[in-house]
Amino acid sequence: MNILEEINAKRQQLKGKEKIYAKDGMVIVPDSHDFGRILAVGDIHGNFERLQSLFQHVPYAPQEDLLIFLGDYIDRGPETAKVLQMVMKLKRKYPHVITLTGNHEAMMRHYFQNHSIREPMDLEHGWLRSGGQATFTSLKETYEKDCGLYHELLEFVLSLDHIATVGEQYLFTHAGFYPKLSYEEQVDDMLWIRTEFYEEYDGAQTVVVGHTPVQCFDRDRHHPLMFRNHIIDCDTGSYLPGGHISCLNVRKMSCWQSDDDDMFRD
Repeated sequence: MNILEEINAKRQQLKGKEKIYAKDGMVIVPDSHDFGRILAVGDIHGNFERLQSLFQHVPYAPQEDLLIFLGDYIDRGPETAKVLQMVMKLKRKYPHVITLTGNHEAMMRHYFQNHSIREPMDLEHGWLRSGGQATFTSLKETYEKDCGLYHELLEFVLSLDHIATVGEQYLFTHAGFYPKLSYEEQVDDMLWIRTEFYEEYDGAQTVVVGHTPVQCFDRDRHHPLMFRNHIIDCDTGSYLPGGHISCLNVRKMSCWQSDDDDMFRD
């Protein structure tokens, strides 16, 4: 079976049994009508102030809404540890929060398989050349102040899921997927794919992703972008000048965004 067939089969098995079911990186929400709103938060990239300002605008109702983070919490911005801690607290406190992984979390996990926070940075590693230096610095400060919290954050990153399906209408993942392959055949590719997904997906379900800033399609755009083949890109350039972190109300195709700020001014 391909990934869409697998997801549909599992959803049918679980319908009427559980509100949210998660196993092996796949999250199944059988019935979207169990929730008031379905909210998707795009890439954050270590920008804690922007994340805070976003949630000052979002009328989030934890007991009613389903909240989905699309990954890339880390790198480039200066306050990764605070971002991870905030998202982790939301996940622990409220039952209807789904936290997906991004390619930057995958790079970080790979780095710490062979390196320690106690060692100097290995500047030859691809993660540190892709914005990871800011994350390493943030995590090292956390480690030196609160070793326990540091390990909690690492465990949280290891626990992140890969894909979520909500009812028959919606799919959420960081970058996309190959429609003709099974889930197991592409677990890693789902964090990196770009062109093939945008060109090959032709399903009826709406797929909500991050990963590729909307500015790559239109340099003057700062809001989520919906394509003709039911793909919505929620990465609104959180680390770019003039960019934002966005929270999309998926059903209504409306969004809230972080405030403008001066973080890129000299």
